[in-house]
Amino acid sequence: MKWYFLFVVAFLPSMALASGGAWQVEGAESSIKFSVAIEGSLTEGNFPKFEAKIQFDKEKLDQAKVEITIDLNHIEAFYGDVAANLKKKDWFDAAQFPKARFVSTAFKHLDGDKYQVAGNLSLRDVTRAETLYFTLVQYDQKQAAIKGKMVINRLNYGVGQGAWRDLSSVAGQVFLNVVIKATR
Repeated sequence: MKWYFLFVVAFLPSMALASGGAWQVEGAESSIKFSVAIEGSLTEGNFPKFEAKIQFDKEKLDQAKVEITIDLNHIEAFYGDVAANLKKKDWFDAAQFPKARFVSTAFKHLDGDKYQVAGNLSLRDVTRAETLYFTLVQYDQKQAAIKGKMVINRLNYGVGQGAWRDLSSVAGQVFLNVVIKATR
């Protein structure tokens, strides 16, 4: 399954900069989206309910922290059956595992406005190291915005059980895109 997950930006509902106070995510301008190839066609959707705790100061990356929690019982997709099926036992099993969680372990400046955040992603009771790459598109004392991407392999988390483990109908790679805008 491919998911585009604008991951970093959407987990800023409670963004705090280490040097300047609490940030509030602008919900209408923030999102966590996914894209996945199903039967060779790109299918997109989003996770409209998520919470984020973020401390970020680009001058103090050693103090930066992110924790994002996504409610897997709330999924929207272009095709309604995709959203409904993702909640079922063979996929996210949202009844038993209602949340996905990303917790940062280290931030790194790459070049210019580009950064990466390494962390642990927990999904279906499996935790694995993953990396989110993001661009800081706006950053000042009153506003911050990012766009980020992460690629995961759904099979590493047991997403797609039984016949759905076969990659001929649903791709293994999931692309996540995150867009977050926050103000204070």
